[in-house]
Amino acid sequence: MKDKILYSIENYPKRLIAITCLIALFLSLFIPNIGIDNDQKSWFRSGDKLLVDYENFKNEFGNDMSLIFVLKFNDNVFKKKNLKRVYDFTEALWETPNFVRIDSITNYSKAQGVADEINLDSFISDPADGEWSQAYLIEKQKEIAKIPAISNYLISHDYKSIAVYGTLKLVKGSEGQVAKSTIENVQKNLLPKFESDELEILITGGASLGHAFQKETELDMERLLPVAFIALFIIFLLLFKSLKAAILSILLILITVFGMLGFQGLLDIKMGLVTAMCPLIIIAICVVDIVHIMASYNKVNEAGLADPLHYTLNKNLFPTFLTSTTTVLGFLSFLTSDLLPIVSMGILASFGIMLAWFNAIFLLAPILKLSPIKARYKKQVETETNNIFTKLAALISKRPITIVLFFTAAIGLSFYFSLKNEIDSNMQNYFSKDTEFRYAKDYFEDNIGGTNSIEILMDNSGKSVIESAFLTKADAFINELPQKVAGVTKVNSLLDHLKDLHQVINSGQEKYYRVAKTNAELAQELFFLEISMPPTKNINKMLSTDKKKMRVSIFWTRSSSIEIQKGRDEIYALLKKHGLNARVTGLTPLISGLDGYIVSSFIESMLLATVSIFFYMMFVFRSFFYGLVAIIPNIIVPSFGAAILYLTDRAFDAGSVLIFSICLGIAIDDTIYFITNFQRELKRENKVDTAIKNVLESAGKTLSYTTFILVLIFGIFYLGSFVPNQNFAIATCAILSTALLIDLTFLPSLITILSRNKYLREKFI
Repeated sequence: MKDKILYSIENYPKRLIAITCLIALFLSLFIPNIGIDNDQKSWFRSGDKLLVDYENFKNEFGNDMSLIFVLKFNDNVFKKKNLKRVYDFTEALWETPNFVRIDSITNYSKAQGVADEINLDSFISDPADGEWSQAYLIEKQKEIAKIPAISNYLISHDYKSIAVYGTLKLVKGSEGQVAKSTIENVQKNLLPKFESDELEILITGGASLGHAFQKETELDMERLLPVAFIALFIIFLLLFKSLKAAILSILLILITVFGMLGFQGLLDIKMGLVTAMCPLIIIAICVVDIVHIMASYNKVNEAGLADPLHYTLNKNLFPTFLTSTTTVLGFLSFLTSDLLPIVSMGILASFGIMLAWFNAIFLLAPILKLSPIKARYKKQVETETNNIFTKLAALISKRPITIVLFFTAAIGLSFYFSLKNEIDSNMQNYFSKDTEFRYAKDYFEDNIGGTNSIEILMDNSGKSVIESAFLTKADAFINELPQKVAGVTKVNSLLDHLKDLHQVINSGQEKYYRVAKTNAELAQELFFLEISMPPTKNINKMLSTDKKKMRVSIFWTRSSSIEIQKGRDEIYALLKKHGLNARVTGLTPLISGLDGYIVSSFIESMLLATVSIFFYMMFVFRSFFYGLVAIIPNIIVPSFGAAILYLTDRAFDAGSVLIFSICLGIAIDDTIYFITNFQRELKRENKVDTAIKNVLESAGKTLSYTTFILVLIFGIFYLGSFVPNQNFAIATCAILSTALLIDLTFLPSLITILSRNKYLREKFI
C-alpha cells in the first residue's frame, strides 16, 4: 500500500490535488447548516430516567426555565418614578414574545378584605387609578415585611432592587434557542428604553445560562483563535525557514478544520460546549502531521540529499498513519457514552483526524512534488558533543534503572495528588466575575435570593392533595426547609395563596396564616382562587389538573454539582421525616446529574481506548511487548494533569474529565512515532542502545518541536476569560509536556531494561 501511495504522489500529483480540493469544496458547502446547541437537555439520550422525569414534570406543569431581570436603582424603589419604571418594565415584558408568565411586585396578587367582600387584587394598584401618593407608597413598603411570599424573592433587603421573573413558553427541543432569542430581544429593544444613570438592569436565572455559555465561548474564540493562528504562522516560519512552507502549513490546517466543520453540518450535529473543542483537536493533529513531514523534508533537503520528498514520505507515511489510527481509536471509544455531545465529539474528531492525515499526504505532499521548497543552505551534520539527545541516549544506556525509578516515584506522587481531586461541576463559576452573567448572578444572590431552582412534586398516595392533613404536613415540611437545607432562600407553592386567603377570611389575624383545618374550608378557598386568579397566573402551574400532585418550587444559592446532590438528599430525608411522598426534579438537578454520566463515560472510554490501542499496537508490531510498552506511558500521563489541577486549586469538573480523554488521543502520537522509528533502527543496527541513540538524534528534535508548538497554542487559551478554557490550557500543557518527557526518557529506559533480560530480549526484539 505504501508503494502505491508513493507511486500516485510521484506520478499523479495534479490529480490528487484536484481530488482533495473537490472533497474540501464539497464539505465546505455544508458549513452553513451547523446550528447552535443552546439546549442543556441535549446531553441526554432519549429515554434517560432523569430526562423522562423532567419531561413528565414539564408536560404537567409547564416550563421551569425563567429569566430573572434585576432592576437595580440608586435609591429606594418606593418612589413614584422608580416604581413607575418597574410597572412599565413589567408591562413591556408581557408584550415581549416568548413569555407566558411575568411575576413582579407590581402584579403580585394578594387576597384583601374590603367591607364584607374578599378580593384577589394586585399588591400594587395600577398607577392610572391615581392612588400612588407618597403615603400610599410608604404604606406599601411597610406591608412588604408582613408578606412572606415577597421577601427573598421579589425585592432586595435594602428596597433598592426589584426582581422580575419571566417564565418562557415551552417549545420542546428548542428551549435554549427560545431563551437566547428572548434575551437578545430584551437587550436590543427594552434595556435601551429603561436603563439610565439611575437604573441598571441585570439578567440572570437558569434560562440565561446556556446563552452565557455560548456568548463567552464565542468571545474567547474570537479573541484567541486569531492569536493562535498568528503564533502558528510565526512558529512555522521560524521552524521551516520558508514563507512558502509556513503558508502551506496554515492553509492545510484551515482546509482540514473547514472540512471537519462541513462534515459536522452534513451530519446535522449542532455546535455546543463539547463539540466546540473539535476544531482545537484537529488543529493539534494537523500540527503534528505537518511538523513530522515538513521537519523531515527540510532536514533531508538541507543535507543535500536527492528527492527529499520521497525520503520523507517513505520514513513518515507509516508512523503518521499509525498515530492517526490509534488516535481515532481513542476518540471512537466515546461512542459508548450515554451523553450525546460526547458521542458527537468522538465522531467529528475521528473524521477530522483522518482528514488531517489524508490532506497531509494527498494535498501537501503533491504540492511539494510540483513546487519543491529549495534549501537556503546546506546543513552540517551535528557532532555528538553538541547534540543534547546524544547525551540523553548515553545517560539512558548508563542509568536506565535510575531513570525508571525516578519516574516511578514521580508517577506515584502524581497519582496521590490526582486522587485528592473531587469531581464537582459548578457551571455558574465557569464565568469570571467581570462577565455580565456572573455579575448579575452574584448581585442577585447577595441582595435578593437564589437564582437556581429545584422542583418538588408532592403526591398524596394517589388521593387529592387538597386535604387538610396532607397540606398541614406539607406546610411543616416547607417551613423547615430553610433551616434543614442550607442555601434555600425561598419556597413557592400553592400554600402561600391558601394561607394568605385563609388569614384574610379570618379578619386578617396573623395566627390564621395557616392551612385551613377542614377539607370543606380548603375546597372553598381553592375554588375562590381558581375563579379569582388572572388567567396568566392560574393555579395549574402549582396544582395538577386532577389535584393529585402539588408543585413546590425551591430557590437556592447552591450551584455546584456536589452541593446540589447533597441538598437533594437532604430534601428527601426531610420529606421522609414528615411522611411525605415526592420526587425532586427540574433543570438544576438534571444538569447536576451529568457528573455521574461523564465519569462513567470517561472510565468506559479510557478502558476501551487503552485495550483497543494495546491490541492494535500488538497486531501492527506483531509483539505483545511493543503493545504493552506503547500503552504504558499514556496510561500514566493523565495523572500529571489531574495533579496540576489539584495543586493549582483548579476545579476538577466534568470539562476536566473530557480533557484527559482528549489528551490521551494526542499524547500517544509521540509514543507511536518513537516506537516505529525505534523498530526501524533496530532492524538496521540490531543493537538496542544504538537504535535508541539514532531515534533520539533523528526524532527527538521533531517530537520536541511538535510538543512545544502544541503547548504554546493550547497555552494561549489560558488568556481567555472562560474558566473551562483556562483549565483546558493548564491540564493540556501539563499532560503533553509530561508525555514528551516520558517518551524521551522513561520509555527508552524501560525498553533498555527489558532488552537486557535474556528471555524478554528474545520476545521483545
